[in-house]
Amino acid sequence: MDELEFYAAGERAAAILPAWFVSRMMGDTWSFALLTTDRTAILISTIMNVRQAADGSIWLDVELLESDEGKFWQNNLCAMGYQILTAPTSRTSARVNAAGQVHG
Repeated sequence: MDELEFYAAGERAAAILPAWFVSRMMGDTWSFALLTTDRTAILISTIMNVRQAADGSIWLDVELLESDEGKFWQNNLCAMGYQILTAPTSRTSARVNAAGQVHG
């Protein structure tokens, strides 16, 4: 994604999600844990894009961490009772519904 596409994606995301969330989660590449209500921790490195479907649902295009990249999160979140979700293969692109559904 070039700089212009990145800026446009950030503008679209800011219209859907809180501005602090967008600038922090789309502007950095490091490890994050998206925590769901069913106690699953989705480990990601960055949010590439945010989309709103026709039905109003919000989808995050993310890069998942591979299991060996998420050791810090795994050790800490497992101790708190979370199930860990990382990329099962080297294919790390996924789409996460803001309601907690993941689609590879």
